[in-house]
Amino acid sequence: MQNSFGEFFKLKRQEKNLTQKELAKMLFVSESAISKWEKDVARPDVMMLPKLSEILGVTEHELIMACVDDKSREEKAQAKKWRTFSFSWSLFFYIAYGVALIPCFICNLAIQKTLSWFWIVLSALLLAFTFTNLPKLIRKHKLILIPLSMYLALVLLLGVCCIYVKGNWFFIPTLSILLGLVIIFCPIYIAKYPIFSKIKKFNDFISVGIDFVLLNVLLIVINAYTIINGYENGWWYVKIALPIVFIIYVVLNILLSVRFLRTNKFLKTGIILFLINIFAYTPPLFISSKNPELQQEINDANVFKANLSSWQPNAHLENNVHLIICLTLLFLAVVFSVVGIVRHFRKANKNKP
Repeated sequence: MQNSFGEFFKLKRQEKNLTQKELAKMLFVSESAISKWEKDVARPDVMMLPKLSEILGVTEHELIMACVDDKSREEKAQAKKWRTFSFSWSLFFYIAYGVALIPCFICNLAIQKTLSWFWIVLSALLLAFTFTNLPKLIRKHKLILIPLSMYLALVLLLGVCCIYVKGNWFFIPTLSILLGLVIIFCPIYIAKYPIFSKIKKFNDFISVGIDFVLLNVLLIVINAYTIINGYENGWWYVKIALPIVFIIYVVLNILLSVRFLRTNKFLKTGIILFLINIFAYTPPLFISSKNPELQQEINDANVFKANLSSWQPNAHLENNVHLIICLTLLFLAVVFSVVGIVRHFRKANKNKP
């Protein structure tokens, strides 16, 4: 049962081992004023609440409500523990980075008489810092600044390593990581930030388009790297990679376009499954290659060469597996399509006057 203000006030005064006279002196009021407060004849002035709360060891809210807010106190205690843990966590890593960095600096100078591999250690610790301490320091726009800082720190580390080993592979890993980040964060940024509100409706198409461009840039760089280093003689990007990537890009956009159809989700799912079946198992019927290994893979994906009576490796095993997958997708496409068509006509009949 909640106490009256006077009872609560008297209880807290007694817990602090204060007499009415002592408390009155601390608040610069008369002893009779304290007595009136405890008898609920009068209440202290609002201006006195901060000082009174401090003396009695309660919050202003608890003093006004005449009860101890255990939940609020527990939340404050937990928040204090978390702040202590967070500070200790940050301090631990600051000390660890210093302990790791200083000996490496001294050893590199003492042994090589110059700073060489020390820069690798420094950039590696900087990358670690972006994961451990930097998120706490950034207050606003964390979704942009934290991934960006991590990526830049990783690029710095790769650059230092590339210079140290005198390599020419720097752009391959940096572009690969950039492509991965763009695939993950580009749709999120377009959906989240108001600046992209006008194009949000086409988020998936725009994101896939950006991914397509970056993927082609990466493939061009890889092809150039293989030619420069003598691994390849020609531009396989133009002959093989670009057509394959372009076909995949077109297929993805066709599949994404299904969502604009004015029908139910079941029928859309059936259409998508049917299209996947066509795009996956129609090309092996019409394409061929002079490369024996590639031609074998094409033949293995040809479902018309399946023979379910033979499951021997290097015979019809691959064809049989692809046939089963093809039939499963086709069956699911038919089921979803039938359910979608039934629901569509039922809804149309309900809407009839």
